[in-house]
Amino acid sequence: MRKRYTAADLERFLGEVKATGETARVIAERLGVTPSTAYLWLKAEKAPAEKARSPRFARVVRQAEKPRGVLVVQVASVTIHVEAGFDAELLRNVVEALGGQA
Repeated sequence: MRKRYTAADLERFLGEVKATGETARVIAERLGVTPSTAYLWLKAEKAPAEKARSPRFARVVRQAEKPRGVLVVQVASVTIHVEAGFDAELLRNVVEALGGQA
């Protein structure tokens, strides 16, 4: 069965690659990530922002206290509450500005 990785796994992997300078394979093995996934993450990280049309570091978070129709998105350490009828282009620009590469 295929393993599913979280956004936190991705962030930790990329952080270690940048901080240590070790090869992707060494860091992937240490973190329990398959080498092929690690290289795909690196490739996506290096891709021009113009090609990426969806956030890479965004998480949808379920929160019971929010009314229906509200979407909660986390980008890095920022939480965005999106209500019905939002401007998709504006949200994309905000996520990109926060480092999510929308």
